[in-house]
Amino acid sequence: MNLEQLEREWVNPQMCSGPVQARMWDQRAEEYMERPIPRPGENLFLQYLLEKAKPDKSMNALDIGCGAGLYTIALAEYVEKAFGVDVSPDMIRGARKRAEGLGTANTEFLIQDWANADPDALNLRANFDVVFAHMTPAVCDYLTLDKMNACARGHCFLVKPARRHDKVQDAAFSMVGITGHRKQMDDMTPNAFAYLWLKGYNPEVSYREEIWEMEKPLKNMTDWCVGRAGLQKSLSHGEEDRIRKYLRDISMDGKIKETVTTTIVTVYWHV
Repeated sequence: MNLEQLEREWVNPQMCSGPVQARMWDQRAEEYMERPIPRPGENLFLQYLLEKAKPDKSMNALDIGCGAGLYTIALAEYVEKAFGVDVSPDMIRGARKRAEGLGTANTEFLIQDWANADPDALNLRANFDVVFAHMTPAVCDYLTLDKMNACARGHCFLVKPARRHDKVQDAAFSMVGITGHRKQMDDMTPNAFAYLWLKGYNPEVSYREEIWEMEKPLKNMTDWCVGRAGLQKSLSHGEEDRIRKYLRDISMDGKIKETVTTTIVTVYWHV
C-alpha cells in the first residue's frame, strides 16, 4: 500500500455530518463541564504527554476535538498558549467559561468542524509544538489525520478507543440492522500507523484495557443512541420507535445503566 491508495480507501462517510455531530455533542456539554480538569499523577494520558513532549512556556499546543476544554486547560499551565477546537458550540462556550472562571488566560477556543477545517486559513499549519486528539471522533480518517499532522512542528498524540463494546447501545443498533459500525473504529489504529509509517515517521503505539460503568437519564441515552444510529443509516420512524421502546423497557427509575469495554490505543509520533 502507498499513501495514494490509503487516501482513496481510508474515508469516513460520517465526516459530512458536522451539524448532526454538533447537535449530539451539544446535548452532552453540561455532562462534560462537570468533569474535573485532568492532573498529572491522576490522568494517564496527561502524564504520558508531559513525559514525552516535556512542554514549556516556549511552546504552543493544539487540542483537536477539545470538547469542554479539559485537556486544553490542563496543558495551559505548561505552555505559552493552548488552543482548542471543537464542532460543538455548547462545548466551546463551556470551555471558554471554565477557562475564564479558573483565570486561565492563555487559552483560545474555536468552534470548528475539523473535517472541513482549512489549516492555512485558520493559521494552524506547522504552528504547534504539541498537537493531540484525545478520544474524539474529529480525527477518524486520512483527511482529518493529515490535517492534524500538518498543524504540528513537534509532538503528536492520537488517542482512540478500539475493540469497543457498548452493551446497551450495540443492542439498540442491532435491532435496526446496524452491525458493522465498529469496523471504522477498529481500522483506525492500523490505518493511522500505515499513514505515519509511509510518511517516514516512527510511531509509538501503546494500549490499555478499560471498563466504564455509567448511568444516564433515559432521555439523554435515547437521544444519544438515536443520533448515533442516524449517523450509520437513515432511520425510519419505525426504527427510531424500536430503539426508544427498547430503552424504555430496560430503564429503571428513568435511568439507563451502560457498560463499555474497550482498548484505549495511544499513538505518538514526532514531526
